[in-house]
Parts: sequence; structure tokens; C-alpha cells
Amino acid sequence: MRIKYPKRQKAVCLIIICTSWIWPAIGSAQAALDQASKDQIINGVLNKEIGVMPQLNKLNFGFGRHKGLEYFYEKTMSKVFFQDTKLNATISDVIIEESEITLELFHPVLGTGRIRFEFSKKFLKQTTSQDIQTILLETLGDENHQYVVLDPANKIYHLWSCNHFDDPALMARMKREDAEQEGYRPSGFCFQKVIYLPDLALEKAIEAEWSMRLRHYEPIENDSEKQNHLSEIGETVLKNWPFKLLGYDYTFYLIRSNEINAFAIPTGKILITTALYNSLDNDDELEALLAYAIAHIEQRHSLKRYYDCIEDEAYSDAMKKLATLAGALTGPAGGGISSALNMALPGESCSPQSLIGYQHDYVHQADAMAALYFDIHKNNREGLMTLIKKLQFSQLATNLHPDLRFNLQRNQNASRLRRVKNTQLRHSNDGVHFVLNRNNKPPAQLRLKYQQIFEDENKVFIYLDEKALLQLNQVKNGKVIVWLSIADKLGTHRFEHQQDLLTEDMWGAHLAFSASSDKMKELIEDIEKIILTVAPAEGPSNRRNNQPSRNYTFVPGKVEW
Repeated sequence: MRIKYPKRQKAVCLIIICTSWIWPAIGSAQAALDQASKDQIINGVLNKEIGVMPQLNKLNFGFGRHKGLEYFYEKTMSKVFFQDTKLNATISDVIIEESEITLELFHPVLGTGRIRFEFSKKFLKQTTSQDIQTILLETLGDENHQYVVLDPANKIYHLWSCNHFDDPALMARMKREDAEQEGYRPSGFCFQKVIYLPDLALEKAIEAEWSMRLRHYEPIENDSEKQNHLSEIGETVLKNWPFKLLGYDYTFYLIRSNEINAFAIPTGKILITTALYNSLDNDDELEALLAYAIAHIEQRHSLKRYYDCIEDEAYSDAMKKLATLAGALTGPAGGGISSALNMALPGESCSPQSLIGYQHDYVHQADAMAALYFDIHKNNREGLMTLIKKLQFSQLATNLHPDLRFNLQRNQNASRLRRVKNTQLRHSNDGVHFVLNRNNKPPAQLRLKYQQIFEDENKVFIYLDEKALLQLNQVKNGKVIVWLSIADKLGTHRFEHQQDLLTEDMWGAHLAFSASSDKMKELIEDIEKIILTVAPAEGPSNRRNNQPSRNYTFVPGKVEW
């Protein structure tokens, strides 16, 4: 039976319902800071200098406590944060919304940053405006960030700014290294590894796809002598890597197979077949193989190959294009993906060439990185040269098989060896630093990490800590044009940007440039200045947009803070 309510009763019910919705909001508003409290807080912290001290795990959030009550804070990523030393920043603006307070920070060298505090209703009711000012000014510079708190029962140490304990102030604390010396291990929740790279989610998707496609390989026992040896050599290569690593968690796997092969999977998974491992004569050859693999991963070649594929209109299925990304380490000049994988994925690649590994440009880049590694830590390239020869011999044997015959690439093989042998490299562990001074703006820094000269190419690699310098409004389907002019005692050398070599992180960008002339140049000496030119984009009709070119002159020096 349907019950009918009088209109008056309906109205009363509606009022009750609305009140039940609105009243919590009113209560929340009452719990928030009143205008007088807001004004007091803003006036008390605005334009004040506060210390910024990094957390040991370098995450962008944490928990603080005041008089037994907990609050939450979150930092917006910028160069103000994640420094290795304590620094002072100025509070340039304060925004208060209900129970949230946001501080805008400024540093004359590192630029801007932001930190957001989130307080509970209970906290605001029991805390004075003066206390809140103290919290805002002292949280980021609290020396507790440099200590860990100890859990003696489980021999685990935690981050002071975690939410695992009611009151970490009552816990024993010490330096992280001291805790480890006393047998404590880190909490996986407090010290989980987080990396910040554009398109990292796509790389993880590629990794998952290729892990699935290579699942037919059987790994050997984790605690076997060979597996332990492989992991040990891999850690040695990572420890001595000549560049700052992007932050991937590298793992090295020895897999059972009679094929001489290896795979570099995005985000740090490296697979070596037992046949290849057993064919290596010494640790130098194994180091060369792993250096070559790490170079492909650090330069994000699988990701770049993916973007090359999706630009090909003839192949629109993204999952099919993933089939090109396993990239056998030996590449087109030295080997190929296993025949089993090739047979399993007919027609699922961007091009037939992708079936036998990385394209030539990526191989050359990885060779250069591996050569640099050997120059610095071995003082010769014999192990790398020997490895390349062996891999080339293996590919010739495979290619000559009537069922697996590909186009022979003897010329490319010979060229690759000449490149590795004749490449001249110059490297500085700290990089050669150059500074762009700007009026009323933080200076930008350019780091020339190393220079390389091939027999017919001339390339330089830089790191720029200010990505905004590279941004110009682009026309549709256009590309920004960037080049370097390096002035030294021999004259001015011009280098054009290689678009496919751009690698970004949260703070800057790695760029590669090649000489505009095919003539071999001498190694650059005693650099006087570097001019970075960013030109407007060119559209489909090769017409420039209306923006003028921008020139940035960097002179020798280093930004200090």
C-alpha cells in the first residue's frame, strides 16, 4: 500500500534533510579559523625566512605533531626542495582555506616552491594562532628530519615524520647510518623508492607487457653462484656509472636458454641467457654487457622506440606496437631477439627491423656510454671491443641459418667497431658548469657532462636545470628548434639539438647536440661561453611563427647555495 504524505509533512521532512546536510558544513566552518586568527597567522609568517631541510626519504609529504596532535603537510615539487643541505627560503604568500594553510616559498637561486598544511578540526580547536605560526615556520627546518626513530623490538628504524607512532618524540633516535651499523633495517613503508620521470607509467606498462612476453624463460636459482656473481657485477657497474642514474630499481636475472641473447626491459630489468653468460671469458666482458644494457635503459630507448612506432600511421594498435620494445641488447649490429620471440610475434611490430633489436642511433648512443664507462674505470676498451666482436660473430651464425636468414649487416658491424675504437671522449665527474645570470630571476645552470667525437660525427651532451628556457609557443605539428654555439680558443662550434635524445626529470632536461658540419672537429678546449638558442617552431609548411628567437649566454661558473 502506498502511503501519502501531506504537503506540510513533506516540507518538514525536506527541512530536516537539508539541515542534516548543511549543519556539518556549518560546523566545519565554525571549526575553521576565524578572520582575526587568519590575519594574525598571515602577518606573523609573511616575508619571514624559514629553514628547508630535506627528509631522509626525500618524499614530498610528512606528518608533524604538536602537543600530542598530528597534522599533515605536503610539498609541491620544485628545486627549492630535495636539496642535500639545509637552506633558507622566504614565505612570499600565505593562503588559508578552512583547515588548510598553503605557503608559497621563494629562493633567489632555486626558484619557487609550495607547502600545504592540513589540520584537523580538533587540532584547530586546541591550538592557538601563535602555535600555528610556530608550526609553519619550524616544520620544514626541524632537525628531526635528519634522524630516524628506532623500534628495538623488531630492529627496524622509521622516518621521524611518519604516522606509525603516537609520539615519535618519545622514541630513541639516531642517524640513519648509525642505526644500520647497530643492525637496524629500514621500514619499507618509510623508505620506499619513488622516482619522478615523465611517462614513467608508460614505461611500467611496457615493462609489464614484455615481462609477460618473456615469461617462457626460466630463471635459475636466486642463490646460485652464477646468479650471485651476475648481481654483484651489475651492482659494481651501477656504483661506478659515470652519470647520475635516473632512479630505476635494477635487477639482474640469469635465465635458462641455449640462445646467446640478452634483454634490457624498461625501468631496470636485465635478462641474460645462460648461453651468453657461459660464453663470456671474464668479468670485463660481463661488465661491458651490463654497461651496454644499463645505457639503453638510462637513455629510455624502449620508450623512445614506442613513440617512433605510434607516429607510423600504418600501425595504429598500441599493444601491437609494444612488440618492438624488447630490443635485444645486441641490436642491429650485433645480434637479435631470440627466434622463439620472433616466431611468437609475427606482424606485431612497427617494422621488420624492429625484430632484431634497437635501431642504429640507439646502438651508437649505448656504445658511447659503455665506452665512457670503460675509459673511466678500466682505462681501456678491450672488454667492450671483444664483447662486440663475439656478439657480431654470433649474429652472423644465426643469420646464415636458412630458416632465420636476415639481411647481413657486415658493413654496419665494421662501422660499429671503428666507432667504439676511435671515439674520443672527455668527461668530468662533476660536469663543466656554466651559469646564465638573469635580472630579477634565479640564475640557470648548464652542465656539460661530456663531449664525444666520432670519426664522422661531433656530439656534446648537456644538462639544463631550467626547462622553461626551452619553451616557446609551438604551431601545430611543429618543433622548437634548439642549438648550441660553443666559443673556445679555436673559434665557435655550432651544434644542433637531436630531438630524439631529450630526457627530462622534475628539475631539468638532458639534451644531445650534434655538429652541423660533417667535418671532424678537434676536442673543444677552454670554453669561453655557451650560447643556447631557442628558435620558434616550424609548421607543416615550414613557416616560422611570429615569436622571435631567444639567445641565452652561459659563462663559466657554478651556482652555489
